[in-house]
Amino acid sequence: MKVLLLGGTGTLSSDVLKYSIQHKYSTAILNRGRNNTHIDKDVRIYIADLKFPETINAILGEETFDVIVDFYSRTKEDILKLFSVLSKRCVQYIFISSACVYCRNNNSLQALSENCDKPNKLWNYNVYKYEAERQLIKMSKQYDCYYTIVRPYITYNKERIPWGIAPAYRFHRTIIERIKSGKPMFVWNGGTNYCTLTYSEDFAKALVGLFLNPKAMNEDFHITSDYCYQWKDVLFTIYKELKITPNIVDLPTSLIIKYLPEYKNELIGDRSLNAIFNNQKIKEAVPEVSFQTSLNEGIRRVIAYYETLPTFNYDFRYDARIDRMLFKCGEKGLHFIPYTNSTIHAKKTYLIYRYLPLRIANKLNEYIS
Repeated sequence: MKVLLLGGTGTLSSDVLKYSIQHKYSTAILNRGRNNTHIDKDVRIYIADLKFPETINAILGEETFDVIVDFYSRTKEDILKLFSVLSKRCVQYIFISSACVYCRNNNSLQALSENCDKPNKLWNYNVYKYEAERQLIKMSKQYDCYYTIVRPYITYNKERIPWGIAPAYRFHRTIIERIKSGKPMFVWNGGTNYCTLTYSEDFAKALVGLFLNPKAMNEDFHITSDYCYQWKDVLFTIYKELKITPNIVDLPTSLIIKYLPEYKNELIGDRSLNAIFNNQKIKEAVPEVSFQTSLNEGIRRVIAYYETLPTFNYDFRYDARIDRMLFKCGEKGLHFIPYTNSTIHAKKTYLIYRYLPLRIANKLNEYIS
């Protein structure tokens, strides 16, 4: 089987690449080439900017594939451009959408299935992903290849702590150092909203099981684990694995939105809504699927990974914004802490975002960077 991944180096796609290789599939990736240093030598790499699909034909030449997995597209415009080019080169086109597209009731504990109403209009991201799904379904009728829509929810790996309002990707040691330094963390609405968390390796095994799977022809699936938690339990688990007494501030959503407006849509349109899933459909299509990584095990892997790195990256913008919010909500004694091996620019970044409005801080940060 020949497989092409649009991406191949992100949280989801890197593990899908690994398991595709383990199945001895001839696997290639197509991306901008910025993070390909550690790609397996047997993987063929195509370099192109997916923002300009017209260049893809020149890069791929006469190459065709059995399966193409699209980790890139976010909007119907992306699908319109990419599918018209790539559909001629594959049998199955898998679009990675999002389980955030499902409509949800804040108080409902009913498990979500693929037949639930869509889209969730509380966050534009959800709407854009659903519009991309509809565009794919519409266009697939004009081409010979078939589609499969896959919806992950919150998925994490050893580099990512599955926290609802988190630092920039690959900067998640910020949370670990924040906790170790004694700074408080926070939850919204008592941390009682339910979330489903999936370790990326478990997701990847299920996704690879859909490659040329007859049950995946023109079908949609969410791939979400059987592990469901309240958000407060996620935070307690992090503290437990670090062997530190919890220091948590409970805030209403309204206050978080007031002081962290950049997270408004994400919080209202997802994190403050319950997310529990019925996994029957993916388990019927891929009977061997199993979700083996609990939150405790996943967090242990994250902590162990960051402890082994020779250098650390921190998101001091995130750290400062959290301190700014908590100070305005009554917490005292919050200040800059030079976390282990932090750069000389760390304090400058922290102070800008700690004491200036976000719009001004962003402009100033661009100027001094």
